[in-house]
Amino acid sequence: MQEAIVALIVLVAFCAVINRYTPPPLRRWCRSLLAKSARYAGWRWLENRLNLPAQAAASSCADGCGACKGCSPEAIPSNQFFISPNELKLKK
Repeated sequence: MQEAIVALIVLVAFCAVINRYTPPPLRRWCRSLLAKSARYAGWRWLENRLNLPAQAAASSCADGCGACKGCSPEAIPSNQFFISPNELKLKK
């Protein structure tokens, strides 16, 4: 029983870390892939649950408001520190 509880805690922690640190496009892609798999398996309730937040984010991203934190340049606050990939390259 103790091993099952520890496994559940580790699984929840893993899901929280993945949800926080993966980029939004990758999260949307994974969500759509899981929704397609759920539809194929016949689990309509899971498919509907996975597609619902994605549709809400898509409607808010259409106007460029930045509510989904990743669809427009306005999503990055001006006071946030940002380093571009070009600045990370080693200069000779």
